[in-house]
Amino acid sequence: MVSGWVKLNRDGAFLLNSYSAAIGGVIRDAEGNQLCGYSMVLGKDKVFGIKARSMLEGLRLLWDKGYREVELECDNALLVEIILAEEALDCHFMELQAIHKLIQMNWRIRIRHIPRAHNIVEDFMAMHVAI
Repeated sequence: MVSGWVKLNRDGAFLLNSYSAAIGGVIRDAEGNQLCGYSMVLGKDKVFGIKARSMLEGLRLLWDKGYREVELECDNALLVEIILAEEALDCHFMELQAIHKLIQMNWRIRIRHIPRAHNIVEDFMAMHVAI
């Protein structure tokens, strides 16, 4: 990652036995130092909705904290594809519309898909909150 940039790793979790969903994320600097993070319980939702909400909340936090050069990693290939293809414009899914609106603001964002195995800390955060 380029110096001056920050990276957001985020994830969501759904626990079948408790019917609850939760999200969590970590913002790190170019050296890998944790700058801040977030986690919250959402209640019931579908997997795609959980992933989208996690991305949305992470982007909101980044914007509110004043970070303007951001690398966002996501382990959901479909979500990344929809965002990068700007298909969110024609979508009735509110989280996708809000994500698209946020990424159009005055900042530089790189969004890329990563394997789930590379998202271990964020997966743990989301699962821990959901318990």
